[in-house]
Amino acid sequence: MVAAEVRPERRTGAYWRDLVFGRVLPALFFSLFVADQVLQLSQTVQSARTVTDYLFVLRQLLALGYFTMLVVLYTTRLPQRGTDHRLGVIFVAFTGTFSALVGTFLPGGERREWLVLPGDVLATIGLVYSVWGLAFLRRSFSITPEARKLVTGGPYRLSRHPVYLGEIATAIGVNVATAGWPGALALAYFVGAELMRMRWEEGVLSKAFPADYPAYAARVPRYFPLPLRWRP
Repeated sequence: MVAAEVRPERRTGAYWRDLVFGRVLPALFFSLFVADQVLQLSQTVQSARTVTDYLFVLRQLLALGYFTMLVVLYTTRLPQRGTDHRLGVIFVAFTGTFSALVGTFLPGGERREWLVLPGDVLATIGLVYSVWGLAFLRRSFSITPEARKLVTGGPYRLSRHPVYLGEIATAIGVNVATAGWPGALALAYFVGAELMRMRWEEGVLSKAFPADYPAYAARVPRYFPLPLRWRP
């Protein structure tokens, strides 16, 4: 008996677009930040002397973990079950995401020493919350509003958008002590974009999970975590 010939599955154009633009290129992009954090961390550890220095080392370790997770998660993402690919949504999602990074390179104002330590603490807390959120979001991560799996555990029991909230806190903490008007405008745009992304993402999740997401949204706040409302 002759076995039937098994033909390899044909890859469509959508498959290759998702592979290149949805996985490979983002992973390579965030790999640059991983390399940069490794170089910065090695220099910072050697020169650390004060409490503020070691707090900065901790923040860099968290940032290294954050960007490393992005690389891994982008290359292993689950198939999407819903999306919002309107041109304006994509533009705001990407430009908003990177406006906070651009803001750190814009001309700064006068250094406000009394805000340095509070800013470092806020940025560290924000990174902890973002990394915690990514640890539970895992393969459902995306920059544009997309639905892959409904995540309700860990920090998602406290608020609906812990990664976005942590990113906002981190961006404010990093820039609050040194930002001039250009940096403040970039930061304001970043916060506005994050808030819009929350709304758009909720719309996508509501359509993808109509039986589960409305009930989840009704019991968990959108913005700020409320630990007293946590339920095991």
